[in-house]
Amino acid sequence: MSREKRLTKALAGGLAIVLFICTAAAQLIYWRMLPRVDTVMAYWGEGGFVLPAEALHANPQGDCVYCIEEKQERFGSKYFVKAVLVTVEAQNEEEGTVTVRGIYDDKWIYATSADAPLSDGAEVKLASKATN
Repeated sequence: MSREKRLTKALAGGLAIVLFICTAAAQLIYWRMLPRVDTVMAYWGEGGFVLPAEALHANPQGDCVYCIEEKQERFGSKYFVKAVLVTVEAQNEEEGTVTVRGIYDDKWIYATSADAPLSDGAEVKLASKATN
């Protein structure tokens, strides 16, 4: 094999390694930049659905809560938040809860984030996972 061919193969291999390292670094940076969310417990109560007050958010359309949707992908799960508009029926400041209408599925997992503001459809990473 000629010297030029060996040099070309070595450079191509080096470039492939550099591209792999850059891709891995970019994925790590992307993962660290995702908003971190905590999941919260919710339950049916008298007059509506009861959530911790920190799960209630305001967006341009009104009050909302964010439910977490899990999407299975080839290399694991990804989590996204979906805004669900609600009507606040009552607030219990002693317990730190709100009672809302507009939620009808107690199997959803609800999110709260101190990291960053959430937006509808945003990808997030789970900091903790509550169990109902």
